[in-house]
Amino acid sequence: MTTYYADLHVHTAASPDGRSSLEALAAAGARAGLQALAITDHDLCTPVPLEIGGVLLIPGCEISTRAGHITGLFLTEPVDFAALGHLPEPEAAVAAIRKAGGLAVLAHPFQRAGRSEADYAFPLDGAEAVNARACFKNPAANEQAAVFAAKRSLVPVGGSDAHDAKEVGNACTALEAQALTLPALREALAAGRCAPILRRHTPHIRKGLSQWTKARRRGGAYGLCRAAAYVGYCAILDIFRR
Repeated sequence: MTTYYADLHVHTAASPDGRSSLEALAAAGARAGLQALAITDHDLCTPVPLEIGGVLLIPGCEISTRAGHITGLFLTEPVDFAALGHLPEPEAAVAAIRKAGGLAVLAHPFQRAGRSEADYAFPLDGAEAVNARACFKNPAANEQAAVFAAKRSLVPVGGSDAHDAKEVGNACTALEAQALTLPALREALAAGRCAPILRRHTPHIRKGLSQWTKARRRGGAYGLCRAAAYVGYCAILDIFRR
């Protein structure tokens, strides 16, 4: 067995709030000492090559459901989003991910304060116990997620939730696998031979910039003004919360 490091939650510019190309993300992953990245764009299965620059790319997606976000990892075919419809029930999203050959992982379940374990009483393959952005609004988000994963006997994973290349590797998952291949990494995750790792919390300004990107793509003066104010607010938070 060899330990491989994978960031299992990464967004490209194909996401409405994503800021970096696939190539830039892979290069950032290599600089961060990662061997694999899961590409999990919002409600979209972005086509990916097997690898870029020696970094293995894991086909995935992040589905918005009535219970929050669920990532699909190691997909062997695209999820049928047309059949799912807008904001599906979580059970339907999990079933769609599994039908597409993937593993269903609950993403940042407690990033919003007030969420309870009862909100997630549906089948899952894993839970994101470490997310580098999850503590923006709830400082205890990752601790709550780790407890939840243990109680439910779900495989705990880690991901940066990167929306640009500067965030890649802020959190990741160590996988004990036979080889650096998609089947071997999938088998390691499914078997629970993995551990989430938080390297650093993502600065608030990165969230602000991703929201600015979303607003710019949508257009409209009001949305842009709100996003600009949010960027400033995030910058202030980073100054006073260092």
